[in-house]
Parts: sequence; C-alpha cells; structure tokens
Amino acid sequence: MGSSELRSPTLNLSIACPQLTPAASTFPAAASNYCQLDELLTEEEKDLQIKVRQFMENEVAPIISKFWEKAEFPFHLIPKMSTLGIAGGTIKNNRGLL
Repeated sequence: MGSSELRSPTLNLSIACPQLTPAASTFPAAASNYCQLDELLTEEEKDLQIKVRQFMENEVAPIISKFWEKAEFPFHLIPKMSTLGIAGGTIKNNRGLL
C-alpha cells in the first residue's frame, strides 16, 4: 500500500456541524507525512491507521460537535472503539497482556 492510498478525500463537516464557519467546515485530508513516519509502519499498522481514520470520519466527526457543546462524552462509541484494537490490553509483560 503506497502513501497515496493513505490519503483520504476531504471530509465536509458542514453537514455534521452547520454552525461552523465556511473556513472551518472542511476537515483536511491526511496528506502530510513530513517526518516520513508512514514509511516506518508495517502493512498491518498502515491498515489500522486507515481503519481508525475511517472510524473517526464516519462515527465521531458527525456527532462530536453536539457532545462538545454539551460538555459530554460519547460513551456509546467506546464499544465500537474497542473493535479497532487500539486501546487497552496492548502492553505485554512476562505474564501476558496487562
């Protein structure tokens, strides 16, 4: 998978966040890799990077402004986040996962 495949199209937030100004209503595409860190990732890690970005664009971006305005946390997203395998249970010790 090349770095061009990691670039997502620009996400239009004006639908999810109509109160945003026109300048702030576009979520920029992931196009920068100034330190070339993507080249250090394995194919599995690159796939996970894409999955996490898609999750954030599809599940978080459309609802997060409402939660932000109410100073609340979208707890219903936690079970969905757990399916990504990005938190908890990833640190190993001599007895297995913590």
